[in-house]
Amino acid sequence: MSKQSRFPSPTAIVVVALSFVFGLAAPSFSEETDPDDIVEDAEPEDEEEEEEEEEVLEDESEPIDDEVDDFDEDIVEIIDWDAVPMDDDEQWALEVDATESDDAIPADDTLDSPDEVWVEEFADDGDGMEDAPVEFSGGFRDSVDMPTVRRTARRPAGAASADDDDVPYSTGGKPVRDAGAPWQAQVYYPNTAPQWSAKLAGGTPLWQLQHYCGGTLIAPEWVLTAAHCIDEDMVKAGYRVRLGAQDISTDKGWTYKIDRIVRHSQYGSKKLPASPNMYANDIALIHIVEDARQPPRDPARVRAIPLYQQAVPAGAEITGTGWGKTEAVEGHAPSAVLMKVDLRVMDTGRCQQLPGYGPQKIHQNVICAAHPQRSTCQGDSGGAIILTNGAPTVVGVVSWGKKRCSGDGQPGAYTRVESYKDWIRQAMLLDPTKNALP
Repeated sequence: MSKQSRFPSPTAIVVVALSFVFGLAAPSFSEETDPDDIVEDAEPEDEEEEEEEEEVLEDESEPIDDEVDDFDEDIVEIIDWDAVPMDDDEQWALEVDATESDDAIPADDTLDSPDEVWVEEFADDGDGMEDAPVEFSGGFRDSVDMPTVRRTARRPAGAASADDDDVPYSTGGKPVRDAGAPWQAQVYYPNTAPQWSAKLAGGTPLWQLQHYCGGTLIAPEWVLTAAHCIDEDMVKAGYRVRLGAQDISTDKGWTYKIDRIVRHSQYGSKKLPASPNMYANDIALIHIVEDARQPPRDPARVRAIPLYQQAVPAGAEITGTGWGKTEAVEGHAPSAVLMKVDLRVMDTGRCQQLPGYGPQKIHQNVICAAHPQRSTCQGDSGGAIILTNGAPTVVGVVSWGKKRCSGDGQPGAYTRVESYKDWIRQAMLLDPTKNALP
């Protein structure tokens, strides 16, 4: 057998030369890239321009491998489908039951008023989209702004406002009673960062900048979250998990080191037509360990929640949770409030027909949910979606949506836990030296 040359042929050298002259992509002469190292590059711009609104991961992050060439990205064919907009009079779900006596997450009634409602407001730059976070070096991520929560006068029934599109309201949004969601987890950065200097100088509290994603304690040492909420670079950068915290501005609760993670290997941060993409398999597990002495866990404040073992039907009432910041008032700095929002599961087939969604984004492995005829906030990315009534069980993970808060006809997409029961079980048993599972 003749020994193969280590250098490219003269023909290959000519191709490379022409590539530099004409701006063409040169072929690679290196060995085949490991599939686990492949990270997709940007998709064609024309596909982006056709969408009316851009979907966003609330804290989207994915490390970029500069050594991967454009041709290494797999592309899927875009399926043609007929969009059917939501009619103003369309009744796709019954009204949400306002009875709270059997709610799995109790509200803090001391903060409620019959004449006022809680609202959530997000910073708006006028482009109709939520801004994606910025990735910095060394695995550090800069998350999007936390919403401001406040109470305002209750509107008369049927009253309209010119500000509806600019000031989204959370449907049934109410503060959660202390220890009312003991499975709630926070993924956060425990230190300060040079990139925050301007915001800190402007009065933004450090805890608000440190908050990144939500999560769900499903076992004593395992937290369920979205794949876009965690990666190996973030683990190396020192991101942590906090449990048992109601107000994250007080630095209370139990804090843990992230010693390893398991992400779904078929999740990708890019949009269609990239494959894998952000519309499937947005699920990950975080394994936590104590690295400092702290009091034993209080089971009233820290408790795992079981997984829902059945398919969630259309019309089911579900609830999401997430933190917001209160408005600063004289003598008091902003604090954090854990809020809950009630939603309704939309029929998968109907959700697929909505403009900007489609069968390649909405499928049987996600839950599509919103609130009929009102605006809806989605809760913290990566956080739990549970059944509203009865014993607490987690049915979904906050994945992506058109905005953090959006109106009827613009539902959010949530990873369907029932579709990943086996994956979760296998991930917990995975060899600790591995961090991805198909």
